[in-house]
Amino acid sequence: MLRSQLKRQVRKYSSTYDTLVYNAQQNIIQSLEANDRSSYLLAQYIPDVARNAFLAIRAFNLEINKISDGGQNSSSIASQASREMTGRLGVSTVDLKFKFWSDLVSRVFIEDPYSEKDLGEPIAILLRDALRNDLNLDVDYLLKFLQTRRLFVKGGTFQTVNDICSYGEGTYSQLNYLTQGLLLSPSISPSSIRLLECSTDLQAKISDIAAHIGQATAVGSMILGLQYYATSRNQVTMPIDLMTKFDLSQESLLRLCQGHIKTNMEQEEIRDKLKNVVYETAITANDHMLTARDKLSKTEQEIKEILSSHPHDQLLSRHGKKWRRNIPDVLFTPFMVAIPTTLYLNRLEKYDFDVFSPKLQQKEWRLAWTSFKNYHQRIV
Repeated sequence: MLRSQLKRQVRKYSSTYDTLVYNAQQNIIQSLEANDRSSYLLAQYIPDVARNAFLAIRAFNLEINKISDGGQNSSSIASQASREMTGRLGVSTVDLKFKFWSDLVSRVFIEDPYSEKDLGEPIAILLRDALRNDLNLDVDYLLKFLQTRRLFVKGGTFQTVNDICSYGEGTYSQLNYLTQGLLLSPSISPSSIRLLECSTDLQAKISDIAAHIGQATAVGSMILGLQYYATSRNQVTMPIDLMTKFDLSQESLLRLCQGHIKTNMEQEEIRDKLKNVVYETAITANDHMLTARDKLSKTEQEIKEILSSHPHDQLLSRHGKKWRRNIPDVLFTPFMVAIPTTLYLNRLEKYDFDVFSPKLQQKEWRLAWTSFKNYHQRIV
């Protein structure tokens, strides 16, 4: 569906600038389709005028998450280059990569949005185009994301699951806030803006929902990425206090993930301990999702009360009748990024919190149907 929509847009591109935007769009679409299919699928629920910006936000998350210091292989070219640069200049390749993105993002928001200069990065091109079209984007959310992610990449560990939640607030929640602001641009949703102006409590609720989803996403991603971080970056993503509680050392977890433990008995012993750690970690993610759902239910009720108490507001009465379960699309669709995390947590429980289960490694095929169903039922 998304590809067919894009093909129909080809005829609209004629100028050099429009071609630049179209090529950036295609580049990001291909990247997300290959590496972040959930974002690729969820993009179809975003209004056309804001879709490119949403794609850029999700691609930004994807690109920044690729930044590493060369991983566990100390003899790799990336690791050697990073060490040499740190020794000579006092900065690592990680520092330079994050500075590149920080400078680029700042340029997008500082320079003239009507400039047709090629910024070189598809993400930057689409973000600038969004500003050119007077869409709401706040650079502070992107910079906060970069700052938080940089601290983690440079060797951070999580002492408690609450530390993972704090990381989630600084990363995924920031992107959720950014998407919320984008869809609340005046050109997209004047009726929803009017709705929020009626209640500061409602404003707080939708912000809180985005925060809880971001924190749940972070916890889920650290469980999902446990093997990847252990094998490619020599990094432990589970809470240290829970590992201590179940007598699971960082060294034994790394050795298990990296295939250095050969005896079945020892493997099973470590895997059993890890299941307990994963279970208690996942509980926190699930708690955040439950809180988000509860607040979403209260949001639905509050909007219903606002509509009832403003019967003569033509903007609200005209558009409110079209809102599914009283919730406007532009308020709900940013919450749909929670769906992949929900599906993963459900599968994790189904397979007894064993991150090494072969069935858990299979691709999630239910996202397209679940997102369609949840969109219409207004659930996350």
